[in-house]
Formats: sequence, structure tokens, C-alpha cells
Amino acid sequence: MADIITITLLRHGVTKANQEKRYLGWTDVPLLSEEIERLKAAQDFGKQFDLCATSDLLRAKQTAALLCPKQEKIEIKNFREMHFGAWEMKTYEDLKNDRRYRAWIDDPESIAPPTGESFQEMKQRINAGFRQLRHQINKRQSEDTLLTAHGGVIRHLLIKWTREQKSFFEWKVPHKKGIRLTWEIDDWKDERKCISLQEVPLTEKENG
Repeated sequence: MADIITITLLRHGVTKANQEKRYLGWTDVPLLSEEIERLKAAQDFGKQFDLCATSDLLRAKQTAALLCPKQEKIEIKNFREMHFGAWEMKTYEDLKNDRRYRAWIDDPESIAPPTGESFQEMKQRINAGFRQLRHQINKRQSEDTLLTAHGGVIRHLLIKWTREQKSFFEWKVPHKKGIRLTWEIDDWKDERKCISLQEVPLTEKENG
């Protein structure tokens, strides 16, 4: 393998539900048509990767396919967004008078959405997904991997694999920039945290 391993974490393109600020977890919705055009225009960004992994949800798969049309795609179900259960596709306005929802907002680590998953369940699932990804990277001797996933997934991976002292909600995960994590090979093999992280815009237009 190379001396350096990189994984670029990228949130999927924008959906109508994102625009409407709905809780979008496992509901399988497509990208907006204008997002499809934006991502098509950013295919130069995708050429740098030798492996493309994605959540199995449509919005992430579409993002991966548009950015990396020629690379093989590996779908990893464990990289799905949090399952919001009864709150799926609802907005703050829909839920603000729900006592359980207000309690979840105050203490999301201890309370789970009705029929949804807890933060602990989500974290365990994402950790399992990263083990799957690590196996594929090692098996294929990949040096530069793109992972198209979801805001909650990326936030957890940033907490787990970087040295930044930020909480889950302190991490900002935009749709238009990836976050590249870099490991030296010994750190990668020993499953230590990455040595650096860097924001990477999809296009020069989005830089800065």
C-alpha cells in the first residue's frame, strides 16, 4: 500500500426534503434536478479517487454515480443516516409541541425517536460500516477513497477519527464541500486517528 491513505467524506447532494428542513433519515428520496446538474459539472473532482463507497440510499448513490461515473461503487448500508422513526419527514414546526421530541432535542444521547434508533445504535452501525470500508480499502490497496454519505454519519466519523475537540452538532457538514482525512500508513494499520483533515470544495467556484 501507499505511505498515505485518504478518505474524503462528502455529504450527498440536496433533496427537496433538505430544502424543507425535514428529518430525512431512511426515507429514500432523489436529488433535486438542479443538484444533478451541479454534480455533473463537478466530475473533475471525482477523477482523483480510486475507490468510491456510498450509503445504499438513493440520494447518496446518485451523488456517487454523478461524481465518479467510471469507478466501481461499493454500497454500505451501515452508512445510512439516522433512522428518525415516527419523526421521519417531519419538520420542527410539525414536532415542536411533542413532549418526547422536545426531550430528545434537550438530550439526544439518552432518548430515541419513537420506532427510530438511538444515537448509540447509530454510532455502532456506522462503526461497523467503517470496518467494512477499511476492509475494502485494504483488500483493493486503495489510496484515495470517496465516501458519499449523510450529515449524521460524517459527523460521527469526524468525532471518531480526527483529533478535533468538537461535539456532534458543532461539526458543520455542507453539501458542497468534502472533508478529506489523511492517515500515514502505520497509523492506518494500527487504527489510530488521522493525522490531518482538510476541506475540499467540489469546484473552484465553491472554494472560499
